[in-house]
Amino acid sequence: MLLEGKNALVFGAGGYLGQHVAQRFEAEGARVFRSSARAGTDIAALDATDEAAVDAYIDGVADTAGRVDIVVNLAGVTPGEYNHGKPAAEVSLAQFMRPLAVDTASQFITAKSAFRHMSRQGGGVILFNTSTLAKVGSPWSAPLTASHAATEGMMRSLAHEYGPAGVRVLGVRSEAMPDSPTINYTFATMGAHMGMGFDEMKAFVEQNKTALKALPLASDSAAVFAFAASDMAAFMAGTMLNNSAGHIVD
Repeated sequence: MLLEGKNALVFGAGGYLGQHVAQRFEAEGARVFRSSARAGTDIAALDATDEAAVDAYIDGVADTAGRVDIVVNLAGVTPGEYNHGKPAAEVSLAQFMRPLAVDTASQFITAKSAFRHMSRQGGGVILFNTSTLAKVGSPWSAPLTASHAATEGMMRSLAHEYGPAGVRVLGVRSEAMPDSPTINYTFATMGAHMGMGFDEMKAFVEQNKTALKALPLASDSAAVFAFAASDMAAFMAGTMLNNSAGHIVD
């Protein structure tokens, strides 16, 4: 088991990808601490954009578990708040800033909070989450494109800042996961501009955008997160694992 004996904090664990990542971490032997905007079974209620609340939560986990080994933040806004399918000229500044203020900002907050403990214990892994939007010029998706590109820039900066303390900072950049609610929404809204339904849009992306002619599911992305968090990736830092089915060719 890749993560046996590790304590992992999964923020946004109530979301679709968050559920899969938490389950995969547990399957790999980790003790998983789940939090999300809304409480649920085994999920603590936590606003990941509240710095004081995040500090208190991570301090509590460290007191309970003894150390903090892995932190991954998959918190985000509701699918409609990404405003996919809306021309940039119709996106207000507030709408544009929403993913930056939640997705990107919360990943910064949880990373720097976790580093307080990881630096003292001499190691740990902080994982970031983005999509191919960070690298490709997709129309009708300016807010999340900006957010994911900013997140990747932040990841590279923190990797060099935190690395000397033994803390690995890296992330996973995935292609659209068609089983997720966000991509169901995205394919519907983006497809409307192209005269396509969900199935047609999915097939279009698979056949025209990816080398493998297929798209990853959330469970596939969760497996990559588990690998990135494990000692098998011990010398990976400052990079986004490219889980794009060949849409991005580095």
